[in-house]
Amino acid sequence: MDSRGSGLEVQDADTLGLMMNYYVNDNVSLQLIGGIPPKVDIKGKGEILAPMSGISHTGIGLDLPLAQDIPITNLGSKSKVATVRAWTPAFEAQYQFGQSGINKFRPYVGLGIMYAHFGSIKVNGETKADLVAAGHMIQNILDGKAGAALDRGQSSASPYVKVKSEDAFAPIVSLGATYDITSNWYGVASVSYSKLNNKTTIDVIDRNTGNRLIHSSTKIDIDPLITYLGVGYRF
Repeated sequence: MDSRGSGLEVQDADTLGLMMNYYVNDNVSLQLIGGIPPKVDIKGKGEILAPMSGISHTGIGLDLPLAQDIPITNLGSKSKVATVRAWTPAFEAQYQFGQSGINKFRPYVGLGIMYAHFGSIKVNGETKADLVAAGHMIQNILDGKAGAALDRGQSSASPYVKVKSEDAFAPIVSLGATYDITSNWYGVASVSYSKLNNKTTIDVIDRNTGNRLIHSSTKIDIDPLITYLGVGYRF
C-alpha cells in the first residue's frame, strides 16, 4: 500500500501521575516520572492507496488490462483511527534553584529521557471495515478476479487487521517549581516537552492461510506537552 502523506497523531489525555525524587544534594535531584497509562485516541491524516494491476475478463474474448490506484481508507475523514493505552515513563536529572528552609518558592529545570510504549491498540470500526474490504480486494486480484476486486466483492480469504507499534525513546526537558507548604509538604507544578515519534505497522492477514495480504507502515507523531500539578511529601 502507498501511505505517502499519511500519518497518525496522538490526541490529548489526562491521567494520574506520580513523581519520585532522590536528592543528590540541596540543588540536584534525580526524578522518575510515571503514572496510570491513559487511554488515548489516535487521529489520522492523509489517504492510503493500493496500486492495482490485473486483467479483467469480459467474457466476449476481450481481456482488459487494469492499472490504477485504488483508495483503501481516508484516515483524515475519521473522528479517530484507533485507541491505545500509552505508557510514557521518564527519567530526569533536575537542578532546583534557591535553598531549602530559606526559599519557599524554588523553580527548577530538568533534562532526561522518555520511553514510550503503546499497548491494547484497537482500530475503530470504520477503518477496520475499510482494511478488511481491501484485503478481499487483494485476494480477488491474487485469484485472478480483477473485476470482483473492482466491485469490492467478497473473496476466498478471511481477512483480519493486526496493528503493532514500536517502542521509542526520546529526550525530555522540563520547567517547573515547588512551593513549601510546611517543612515536609509542598506543592509542585511543571511543564515538559519531548520530541517523540515511532513507527506503527498495519497488516491485513488471511485467517485461512496466514498470508499477509496488506502491509503498511506509518509514523505516529506524539511530541507531548505534559503539564503536571500536584502535592508532594519529603521524607
